[in-house]
Amino acid sequence: MRKAKYQWHQLSSDQTDLVQTIQEQCQIPSFLAQLLVERGCDSLEKAQHFLKPQLQDLHGPEELHGIEAAVEKIEAAISQDWQITVYGDYDADGLTSTALMYETLRDIGAKVDYYIPNRFTDGYGPNQAVYQRLIEQGTQLILTVDNGISGNEAIDYANRQGIEVVITDHHSLPAQLPAATAIVHPQYPGDEYPYADLSGVGVAFKMAWALLGEFPYELLDLVAIGELADLVSVQGENRSLITFGLQQLRSGMRTGLHELIKLTNADEEHLTDQDVGFQIAPRLNALGRMGDAATGVELLTTFDEEVAKELAQQVDQANQERQALVKAINLAAEKMAQAAPNRDRQTLLLVGKDWHQGVLGIVASHIVQVTGKPTIIASTNEDGTLAKGSGRGVAGFDLFQALDDHRDLMTSFGGHTMACGLSFDVDQTTDLAQALEAAAQKQAFDASQQPSLEIAGQLRPSQVTAEMYEQIHRLAPFGPGNEEPIIEITNAEISQAILIGEERQHVKLTLTNQPPINVLAFNQPQLASEMTVGSTANLVGCLSLNRWKGQTTAQLMFKDAETTGIMIEDHRTNQLAPQMFQQAAVYLVFNDQLRANIYGHTNGPVISPQTISELGMQEQRLIIVDCPTDIDQFAEVINQVGMVAVVDLWLYTSHQPVDQVPDRQHFIRLYQAMQSQPVIDSRTQLPALGQYLRVTNDQLIFMIQVFIEAGFVIIDNGLLKSVKNVKSVDLTKTQRYQRRQQWLKVQNTLLTVPTTSLRQQISAWLGDKLEENK
Repeated sequence: MRKAKYQWHQLSSDQTDLVQTIQEQCQIPSFLAQLLVERGCDSLEKAQHFLKPQLQDLHGPEELHGIEAAVEKIEAAISQDWQITVYGDYDADGLTSTALMYETLRDIGAKVDYYIPNRFTDGYGPNQAVYQRLIEQGTQLILTVDNGISGNEAIDYANRQGIEVVITDHHSLPAQLPAATAIVHPQYPGDEYPYADLSGVGVAFKMAWALLGEFPYELLDLVAIGELADLVSVQGENRSLITFGLQQLRSGMRTGLHELIKLTNADEEHLTDQDVGFQIAPRLNALGRMGDAATGVELLTTFDEEVAKELAQQVDQANQERQALVKAINLAAEKMAQAAPNRDRQTLLLVGKDWHQGVLGIVASHIVQVTGKPTIIASTNEDGTLAKGSGRGVAGFDLFQALDDHRDLMTSFGGHTMACGLSFDVDQTTDLAQALEAAAQKQAFDASQQPSLEIAGQLRPSQVTAEMYEQIHRLAPFGPGNEEPIIEITNAEISQAILIGEERQHVKLTLTNQPPINVLAFNQPQLASEMTVGSTANLVGCLSLNRWKGQTTAQLMFKDAETTGIMIEDHRTNQLAPQMFQQAAVYLVFNDQLRANIYGHTNGPVISPQTISELGMQEQRLIIVDCPTDIDQFAEVINQVGMVAVVDLWLYTSHQPVDQVPDRQHFIRLYQAMQSQPVIDSRTQLPALGQYLRVTNDQLIFMIQVFIEAGFVIIDNGLLKSVKNVKSVDLTKTQRYQRRQQWLKVQNTLLTVPTTSLRQQISAWLGDKLEENK
């Protein structure tokens, strides 16, 4: 039985009349109407408006603080032919902001270039040394996008040089604002914009709108990418920006993006927010993680097809390098996370050497997913004295608060509830780790508790259709504030569980249905052994579509599952090692000598087939260590298994595989050969005899052993001799023949069959118990 890793909470509402009205008037399933109400649609009109975003919902750019002064300064700079530099950022929001603003200024005749800081040499935001270089190279006006609001030092320097700075940003406001010529910010104190959650590219878009004097629909594709990548709320104004931005993306009008999408698994014509979040944005972000991100702006602004193809390849290559780095560091970090004493900790601070700084946040997110613990991943510098890291939190633990009171242990620190960046002296590692543990205790955080998962609705397997997907996606785009609905598929029968992918790290489950339904679980290879073929499961995840060769089918992107019945795991082995017996389990051993050898060296009781019925094993793991010599005995033992959670099949044996029993004609031909040549030298003549009989060496030796037991032949000093005047014997009644037949049943049923067949056979023997728990 597989238990759910999350606590599932079914969404409910007491506003049944409103839910019914929305369901009927909007023609959507009841659970989606209920979800709309839960997400703030407290009237039919609001629900209808939510389902059909309009460009008219957008606020005019003139409502943003500072935009009039910014436009005036930029227009003056253009009229005086000043060199304008757009100063951006190295993430996807920053790159799209830079591309959007650069393209806008170029189109209205500005003398403009752009600068994307390097994560490793320049850091985030305004950098005085970079400003100095830009000014020396002729920049006369600096226009920041997606940064600048905390750049007091660099902006003061620019002011002293007589260079003006216009800031467009969306990040949290510092206590002291920089002395810029103009600040365009949706949260400016005392002059807040009606919608405060624009991303950097959202603010840049409003700036472009104001500069152009008309609505720049053709720029919305960049807006959709930046907003989805930066995980801003997808409610309100952002919902309209992203919705129409996705429509623009699907048109394929931007050459660089068109070529980049070709290199992904995304279908450009049906591009979704998930495609942007998991295919496009990570590739753009990879540039800044690996080095120089300016290539991203080139890609986004070029309309030369050949240039676009080359740049798209560079971007994709950077992402592949990023993936390889992440994979290697993930493995090392996972090993550290599972080692003592980290196993018993509520929080994790993992410090490695030579781990690439650009991917530490990704690794931290992975470890959080694997362990459920707030995690900081750090790497030391060349001399091993300083560590820089990124942290990721979990619900119920305030990561920023946990560290904010311990700034004396760090050389730099910043972040929020769920993420942080920091650096610290390596000799402070222990104290910092203890501070995290103390914070976990203070905040009453328990990593062993199941996190919760909100289930929007339940579907039967027959309801998992492309039409249902389209209904659910009427609520799209999804993201913070409007998360993609998680659906529970109830009473689904597992008909197949296989590993897929180049490294067989993903799992595809198939559910019995017409047509069959696929469930995809990425980077969870253990799931293939947890989901017993033939068992019944409740599965949760998000619906998606698989388009292949003109066919469109719905599938589930796996999130969690619970199964009824007993889980069957296949860990068949031909070697046993002491460390294998450290698992907490009940160990069933058929062989008396092996049982005596391991007794006292296991993490759990060791039992024999005779005592299995005497031991209550409710919800435990049963490991069947070795292989029996009689398949009927094995079936009887399985039939006596209680409602254990797991049957783990090791089925160790020292036997070598044997060939099938020769048929009657082979035995007759051997007898006739021995009659015509009564003496055969077993040391030299057996290969020729086997060739003559057309049997394998294993089969020939077996036939001779049967003849010896039957009294047909003897071996004398290496010579095989016929016995005269033998009695008629039914060879199938000999012990040797019957043991061979028994072992072949064991071998062909338990040892040589694929995992699916083995599970099906065990499930059949367990049938009554599995059926009881459906």
